Amino acid sequence: MAELVLNFVTPIIENAVSKAISFASTQISTAWGLERELRELAQTLTMIQGLLQDAEWRQESNPAIRNWLQHLRDVAYDAVDVLDEYGYEVLKHKVQTQGPKKKQVRTFFCLSNRTAIRLNMANEIRKINESLVRIKDNGVLVLLIRFNDQSHSTASVRQYPKTDSILDCSKVVGRHNDVLKIVNMLDNIRSQHVLSGISIVGFGGIGKTTLAKSICSMVKEQKLYDLVAWVCVSEEFDEKIILGDMLEYLDSSVGRMNNIDALIQKLGQELENRKFLLVLDDVWNDDRDKWDSFISRLLKILKTGGNSILVTTRSVKVASIMEALPMQKHDTVKLSDHECWLIIEDVVLRSSTETSIPLDLEGIGQEIAKKCGGLPLVASVIGGTLSREMKTDKWQEILDDEAWMLQDENKKILSVLKMSFDRLPSSLKKCFSYCSIFPKDAVIFKDDLIQLWTAQGFVHRSNGGLVEMEDIGDEYFNELLSNALFQDIELDFYGNIESCKMHDLVHDLALLVSKGETLILDASCNMDDQNFNTIRHLRVKSDGKDLPTIPKGIAQRLHSLFSKVGVFCSMASDLKSLRSLKLMRDKEKKLPASLGKLKHLRYLDISETNVTAVPKSFSKLYNLQTSKFVHNYYFEQLPKLSNGMANLISLRHIYSNHPWDISIMQLTSLRTLLSPIVAGTKKGCQIEDLGCITQLGGKLEISKLEYVRSKSEASKANLKEKTKLHQLKLCWSSRHERAVNNNNNDEEVLESLQPHSTLKSLTIDGYIGKRFPSWMVNDVNSSGSSFLLDNMASLELLILFGWDKLKSLPHQLRHLTALKQLMLVDFNGLEALPECLGDLSSLHRLEILNCSNLTHLPSIEAMRRLSNLQYLCIWDCPKLKKRCAKKRGLEWSKIGLEWSKISHIHNISIDWEDVRQGECKFSMGIVLLVVKIATSSVDVMCWYEVKCSKRFESIKIVDIEKSS
Repeated sequence: MAELVLNFVTPIIENAVSKAISFASTQISTAWGLERELRELAQTLTMIQGLLQDAEWRQESNPAIRNWLQHLRDVAYDAVDVLDEYGYEVLKHKVQTQGPKKKQVRTFFCLSNRTAIRLNMANEIRKINESLVRIKDNGVLVLLIRFNDQSHSTASVRQYPKTDSILDCSKVVGRHNDVLKIVNMLDNIRSQHVLSGISIVGFGGIGKTTLAKSICSMVKEQKLYDLVAWVCVSEEFDEKIILGDMLEYLDSSVGRMNNIDALIQKLGQELENRKFLLVLDDVWNDDRDKWDSFISRLLKILKTGGNSILVTTRSVKVASIMEALPMQKHDTVKLSDHECWLIIEDVVLRSSTETSIPLDLEGIGQEIAKKCGGLPLVASVIGGTLSREMKTDKWQEILDDEAWMLQDENKKILSVLKMSFDRLPSSLKKCFSYCSIFPKDAVIFKDDLIQLWTAQGFVHRSNGGLVEMEDIGDEYFNELLSNALFQDIELDFYGNIESCKMHDLVHDLALLVSKGETLILDASCNMDDQNFNTIRHLRVKSDGKDLPTIPKGIAQRLHSLFSKVGVFCSMASDLKSLRSLKLMRDKEKKLPASLGKLKHLRYLDISETNVTAVPKSFSKLYNLQTSKFVHNYYFEQLPKLSNGMANLISLRHIYSNHPWDISIMQLTSLRTLLSPIVAGTKKGCQIEDLGCITQLGGKLEISKLEYVRSKSEASKANLKEKTKLHQLKLCWSSRHERAVNNNNNDEEVLESLQPHSTLKSLTIDGYIGKRFPSWMVNDVNSSGSSFLLDNMASLELLILFGWDKLKSLPHQLRHLTALKQLMLVDFNGLEALPECLGDLSSLHRLEILNCSNLTHLPSIEAMRRLSNLQYLCIWDCPKLKKRCAKKRGLEWSKIGLEWSKISHIHNISIDWEDVRQGECKFSMGIVLLVVKIATSSVDVMCWYEVKCSKRFESIKIVDIEKSS
């Protein structure tokens, strides 16, 4: 396939039109006399929009149209930059006139300032408008007619009902016998060797990774190995990276280790006396020395036999160099035409309300299945394309497409994928092509991707601002997922999509269609074969030893930079148009002062760095929408940003590990605040600040609630009106800490923090009241219906810590019919669990920890009504433990009185000892790791929330005794 540089200009023009129209209606544009220039620019851009649909469709076959679009793209980017600078001045004026120094900044509107800015802006806007008028006129000549031709209908983004927001992976078709065969091969060969392996070989897109995942699932079910680890290798075979990924997979709490000896020592500890299966997915390395070195390191740390490596690769040569191990090879065969049709049918019906495909379409679809060449990836992507256009002529058009005619298998696959890409709306094309900036096999987090799209202007509000950018981005993501351009989705506890990956062939497509705008730069890049003037998105790859040479002149036009901190520091003063900055760790610990000059910056991620501070100029990033400090444990300056943070009035998403002791009253655009709010401190955040943040969603944690002075103060947080808030954690400090500052008003504060009825997760920690709040226990409201059912109808997770003054649980808890997990911790006054617990029909997990006086469970009838209960954990409850005892030799002399109540539960853990293990279908949840640290002064209970995922095969709880 010829590598043409394609141009998708529609999203850029739409962004410019939106900005021009919005700015034209502001008071400041009238004051500066820019209203006319802005409206003329919007009018010209709107006229150009009418030419774009057909032009973008025809550009591959017409060089003149392609050149016209490239010229238009460059000027459109300039237009967005100028409008962005104008918007920056508007935000700057807003910040400077809304603070306490309002009187001091009135000079902003003084004649000299206003005239200088107005003349400069007016001149820039006029120049761009004149250029766009010329481009429009040339476009009419190039295209010859004004295209209203409907032969290429406008593709639009489908609206997904809420029930379709979770799109499951395609069913595994035609691989059951392969799975059985390879599992048997593994079982036979592993018993004879310390370390053995199997390579799965086949074409790209034939389903090797899916097959490997199915094998992992079966070996886990059969418990053939103690541990199963998965590492995506892709093009770079670096043994330190692979071993590091393996260790991180086995123990996510371990950070990256730079020392290979320390890494191997730690890995040896993890693997001691445990048999493992290591999956190396997508291996390209054909260097025998690298492979032999890797295997020899593994063999040195293995103490027991029966370990295996499972490799997926396209290359027979790669499989053949693994002779240092006892290896067997499995050649992956293509699917049958019928199996390809089953995949297409499944994908199409998943996006439809129909239960079957119409007969006229089915016949064409089965012919298309024959052209898929037995490749499940092609069938999945084509299924997604067909699901968009449920018309006979459209399916026939796809069947007759010349993309199927190519003889070369690899070129044919890419050509067919490109055919599907061509049928996406322009907005989705831009979003998809942007994904090429991620490395192959990278885990792509959905929210992160949407925030990056938004920062680039690919996603903006619609319907007059009624539909949020995040919601539109979510629709775009789901559409690309339904077209099988994303795969390997991971869900969170609530069933929402958290992350995905791209197949390496789909990633190749993204690189192809983004060529000319996106550059992946490493030391091996050929600088002579590049046109850097058009590059807008740059990822700089480095092994930490050799930094690639950054081309001169590339920085000024960049909109995205993914690099190590040092690379950014060397370029910072030249970056004039940057929207997104994602930095990776190196030795640098500070960011340059020129960071504050990045007027267009909307996304900043320094999570995975050693940066300890940002410059004061950080407070001038008025356009910043997303700020990420997560996992950056070196960051020291968050408490010092109190003055500057209030200026960042465009912030929508804040991610940080550090407690947030900064006023957020001015940050009214916030949608995400993943940082614990410290309530009620004198200089920082007041709990009433939350009342200003009306659109706050996702997760919210409020700590040190003992500082809240009154019920009225707490009520000003207005949690009840936050409809998008799904997880809430309310925390009081420990009794020891409270001795210094305690208002003794827990009950009235909690009463005033009633959340909205859409809440899915509630954690209350350190509460020392004697009763539940009314919004959790009142039987009926004023209309006579169940108050609790109305207010907590969506609650799926309830965790309660330290309610040791409570003597009993209220019977109204029976109304929590959606509850999937209940955890009770430190209920030392509780002696019995109520009968109403048996009415929690959705309950999957029940965890009872450190309840010293708890003696009785509900009756056997109530416990048997918990038909979905699959996991029961009892920890540090001595009285209940004795009554739940199951006869075990000399340790317990008889079966406890409560055993009959719980004997039907699949998985039972008492003091972290598995009393009963079964197959737990409920694979996701929240698990609390409990670490009791005995110090010289006080026992501290530290609770860490850890999301259960496929990586957690077991959890080890450690008592750390006094070490002073």
